Amino acid sequence: MIYFAQAGAYSRSEDAEAQRAKLALQGFDAAISEREQSGRTVYRVRVGPFDARAGAEKAVQDLQAAGEDAALVRVPRP
Repeated sequence: MIYFAQAGAYSRSEDAEAQRAKLALQGFDAAISEREQSGRTVYRVRVGPFDARAGAEKAVQDLQAAGEDAALVRVPRP
């Protein structure tokens, strides 16, 4: 498994980019990934990847401490 701390999912790329930039100002290195979901594109803002769950959990805690909603996401290795 690969782990991420997800700090948002948006229907508009502009909103995702604004969140990524906000996180960058707070010192987080976030990236945006696109996914097709129910016929529409969702833009996910994530910190990571992390090989260990503990690293992602720490990132979630740090994001929450900074006032952001964040969730742990597990992705199977390709």
